[in-house]
Amino acid sequence: MKAALSILALSALVACGGGGGGGSGGGFAPITAPAQTPAKSPDPVLQAPTYTSPNCVQVEERIECDLTPSDQAIGVGVAAGQRAVFTNRTGLAVQITETSAFTGERRFWSEYCVYIDWVHTGQAPANKGEVGCAAKNVNEDYVPIHWGAGTGLVIQPGQEVYLNSHTEPSSIIHIYTLRVQYLDAGTGVQSWRQPQQDRVIPCDEQLQSTDLQPWRNDSGRELYLTGGSIYSESPQSRLPNTASGAACIYVLTADGSQKYVNCDEALKTKGAFNFHPVPVAPGEYIVAQATNACPAGGHWNWAAWLNVK
Repeated sequence: MKAALSILALSALVACGGGGGGGSGGGFAPITAPAQTPAKSPDPVLQAPTYTSPNCVQVEERIECDLTPSDQAIGVGVAAGQRAVFTNRTGLAVQITETSAFTGERRFWSEYCVYIDWVHTGQAPANKGEVGCAAKNVNEDYVPIHWGAGTGLVIQPGQEVYLNSHTEPSSIIHIYTLRVQYLDAGTGVQSWRQPQQDRVIPCDEQLQSTDLQPWRNDSGRELYLTGGSIYSESPQSRLPNTASGAACIYVLTADGSQKYVNCDEALKTKGAFNFHPVPVAPGEYIVAQATNACPAGGHWNWAAWLNVK
């Protein structure tokens, strides 16, 4: 469903300004480098979650499991530098309502991301298939990733779901858990990343924008934007994990006119949000952008994963 936005559509985004720059694949980079790097996993996993293991096997540098609907969380523990792959072998569409990651590490920034149909080796090119990320700071735990209120991320038969950590240092054990159920009519969503490609932006004390990389509705039917989740990392921000400038979500008509705009303050800070469904007709666009200023020498990042059904 990716498509280039017209010059007219680009000019319509006046609230947040223009974007620029290219993308880098495979999740976000930490905002600040760790003071020192321990040799191996420094701490055991604390308060390990309760979960069932859905037929998991070790295959080279990854652990492969079945994506199985269950009344309980399913999950697996992975060693440092490894990732988990869950495959839908049920023959039916299912939905993931929540993913969580757990680690006993408390001294460093860390992040994990969820992908659909990622590649088996190397980093995901330009965040291919990335549908959600969560980060934790020093002495924090990850917060769960959700895909709406009463909705879940749709996983079709045969699709693979990858969970992978981007951690400083890279020697941290993770436990990944998922809550999975069979798809109920009208409750499943897709996750559209904004911007489509990740770019960690060096601070230069000026107001900067994330890239403009809109999605076009090429489905042939009317879709609905229902909410999403925000990832925001910025050094020395006024509030923790909050962009200093505006953050906005737009729906644009096929000719680039603004059909819907949401610049709620909540979009500047990491976390989930939901709103009344906004219709997106065939040929219309969804785009989101944020602006931020921070002292030179640091880095910042912002992304929105938008729930569309």
